[in-house]
Amino acid sequence: MATIEYPQDDVILDPLEEGASRPAPKQSRILHVLFNLPWWAFFMGGVGLFVAVSIAADETYSNIFNQLKDGVRVTLTVTFSSYTAALIIGAIIGIIRATKPQLRSGLRNGILSFLHMILYNVTTVYVEVLRGLPIVTVLLIGAFIITPEIREYLEATFNTEIQLRGMSMETAIIALSLAYGAFLSEVFRAGIQSVDKGQIEAAKALGLTSWQTMRHIIMPQAFRRILPPLGNDFIAMIKDSSLVTLLGVNDVTHIAKKSSGSSFKVLETYLTVAVIY
Repeated sequence: MATIEYPQDDVILDPLEEGASRPAPKQSRILHVLFNLPWWAFFMGGVGLFVAVSIAADETYSNIFNQLKDGVRVTLTVTFSSYTAALIIGAIIGIIRATKPQLRSGLRNGILSFLHMILYNVTTVYVEVLRGLPIVTVLLIGAFIITPEIREYLEATFNTEIQLRGMSMETAIIALSLAYGAFLSEVFRAGIQSVDKGQIEAAKALGLTSWQTMRHIIMPQAFRRILPPLGNDFIAMIKDSSLVTLLGVNDVTHIAKKSSGSSFKVLETYLTVAVIY
């Protein structure tokens, strides 16, 4: 009687047999960790530490750093004040521009739609214009055009002398806030629009108002998503704060310029400035 042979399934090899992959040894794991370490960060940190120690130990660098300390305070004041104001401006404009205006029925809804349409177009003009101008141009316009016009208007209106100077730290803060507010508004707008519309519809189905939906549903998710670009803009703000030296504000860069001009220690001065930034 003939026997029937059935096809056999594929044989599963023992992982410990020859040719099969084996767990990586401890040495290989260590090499893998070392290979993926951020060596660039260690290098930059080492160089920064070396320069900082040199500044502390060398009398020349110590004197330069002592001269720049007041400028550090001004730079930090300009940076944090401008960025805080820019965040407020950007959040408000971002919320306004996150949804396009739509004409709705009813008197009350029609008025609100009309106001939204006006705000949307005005803020769009502001964003497009400010994003297209260099920061230096915004600073100079604020110092030599807008501030004098405001001062003349206030003096003519209230018939009194107004102490409002164009080349001042306050003018620089306002100019940087307006410039960066346009950029941050686009960050907020993109973050708000990235939230799934289904969640917004679900919030409306639960009876939440537009404000409650924005506060409890949209903004918590959007804020987590926009943290990286907000951090990038804050770093850019720190660097762009050096432009206020054009208005004579005594920040780090302006003091370094005056100090190096009088002591002729240009290399030492600007190396110290680089370490500070």
